[in-house]
Amino acid sequence: MNINDLSVLFAAVELAVKRGTFSLFEIGAVGQAAERLGAFLKDANEQAQAAKAAQEAEQAAAEGQAPAPEAPAA
Repeated sequence: MNINDLSVLFAAVELAVKRGTFSLFEIGAVGQAAERLGAFLKDANEQAQAAKAAQEAEQAAAEGQAPAPEAPAA
């Protein structure tokens, strides 16, 4: 299982909630799990972007170039 699989799972849960798949008694637990999953995916995405930026900076330094400026976080 990877981050893409978890993203698909998150989207599936969101769609199931919108369609009323869960009962009133289940929705609280589902919502809490979805919030934790969403936070995990956000953190993983931020870490991946930071790692990519660091790798690009390393590569640019190795090639004798100045690193490209980072885009502001959304």
